[in-house]
Amino acid sequence: MFSLFDFISPPICPCCREELCIGPNHLCENCEEQLPLLPEKRCPACGGPNPGYLALCNDCIDVEGGRPWKQAASALSFTGIARKLIHLYKFRNCLAVAPFLAERMFEAWDKYCASCQIDAITYIPLHFTRYFTRGYNQSEILADMLSKRLGVPKCRALRRKRRTSQQARLGLKSRMANMAGAFSADEEAISGKSLLLIDDVFTTGTTFSAATKTLLKAGATEVFVLSAARA
Repeated sequence: MFSLFDFISPPICPCCREELCIGPNHLCENCEEQLPLLPEKRCPACGGPNPGYLALCNDCIDVEGGRPWKQAASALSFTGIARKLIHLYKFRNCLAVAPFLAERMFEAWDKYCASCQIDAITYIPLHFTRYFTRGYNQSEILADMLSKRLGVPKCRALRRKRRTSQQARLGLKSRMANMAGAFSADEEAISGKSLLLIDDVFTTGTTFSAATKTLLKAGATEVFVLSAARA
């Protein structure tokens, strides 16, 4: 519903920047219709589509040793409008996209992981050089919003020990080598806690995996993961 402020300064769609939308957690009607949604049946281990008859998708079955986290969810398919939105948010300083993504992430968590008990929310950190270049951490902003939405405290559990290459430019083996030893964890902040780990995009799961293993080694009891989009 529109507020008085909306009539004075009508909300613009954060995606197309042309059409009016109905609030900060929405897109315009045209962009909403083009939004790529994930199918109803999803893999609980990665949050992606699971078209088969087994509990897990083929990708997760093929992961040696299984996924280190307990369960995963994702909001959107990382294609089309969703990909554009995340690139605007991540690389073009379009922070107006964040409330929309956070709300969709909350909806996915509420639908697929409502029974999961968490003590705190944390996020994938940026190396300080990348943080100062960009000016913000897109995953931390989403974690802030989800912390308020879920009524669960946010904590800074992880630190990026070294600057890594952009994962999107690398193959699977290179991604694994790139993330090896990339994180350290605050043991005092997370010991004995069940954590929800936030990032913008789940591609192969390599970044989530490295971060989760670091959290578990530092004393977290279990880790769940949530992303805005699943490749």
